[in-house]
Amino acid sequence: MKPILALVTLLGFFSLNNTYAQDNAVSVRVNKQTYQFDRPIRLSSVLSIVAENGDWYWPTAAVFNLTDMYAENEKSAVLDEVRSLMTHFDKDSDTHKALENLYEQVASWTVSTRIDMPVSYNRARLFHEDNPMFQPGKYWVRLNGRPNVIHFSGAVTKPGAYQHQSDTSVYTAVHTVKKAVDADRSYVYIITPTGSVEEKGIAYWNLDAAQLMPGSQVYVPISPELFSNKLKVLNKRVAALAVHRVLPQ
Repeated sequence: MKPILALVTLLGFFSLNNTYAQDNAVSVRVNKQTYQFDRPIRLSSVLSIVAENGDWYWPTAAVFNLTDMYAENEKSAVLDEVRSLMTHFDKDSDTHKALENLYEQVASWTVSTRIDMPVSYNRARLFHEDNPMFQPGKYWVRLNGRPNVIHFSGAVTKPGAYQHQSDTSVYTAVHTVKKAVDADRSYVYIITPTGSVEEKGIAYWNLDAAQLMPGSQVYVPISPELFSNKLKVLNKRVAALAVHRVLPQ
């Protein structure tokens, strides 16, 4: 009986180890290559695998949680809100046309839930607070070279990528892109490559001379109504959703 008992004990040990490994497994896709780990792992350890494989532009690096459906759910909710708002405006109105345009844009976006964390190999090695742990789950680390474009969306006639020029201010960049009739002429939302959302003035009375980082997004809001804040709320929501966009490379 003793050999049988030993075998049962051994099988139980392997079963427990396998369960532990499954419960603590971390899957990290770095661009197109997936790496599997049997326990939580720090950012610096993941980045060390690929840090020397390319000339990465760390400000545009991003980490997405592939098991968190927030971004996909928020995209659906935003589209529902746009559809609802469209019913409040005449089909021939500029606002209705702007909402139709916005709906088509957001519907075409690829989104994934972005984690609010800095991604830099050097900083992850040097500073503990910039070296978070990947907990059990599935993640995507997206690395790029330095981009040469700015992405425009919202109340513009031709949304998409525009050439980035060095030392370009928000004001200059915005006024080189043709805006829709119902575009807000006072503010735009800048979504930085690091994932923050900033409201910037573009009118003569609130001009913001801040420069745009390459890889930034510029969301041109639809002009809000005088006696309702529904469009203003929508604009902020779309800008926040843009943080989770998977931008074309």
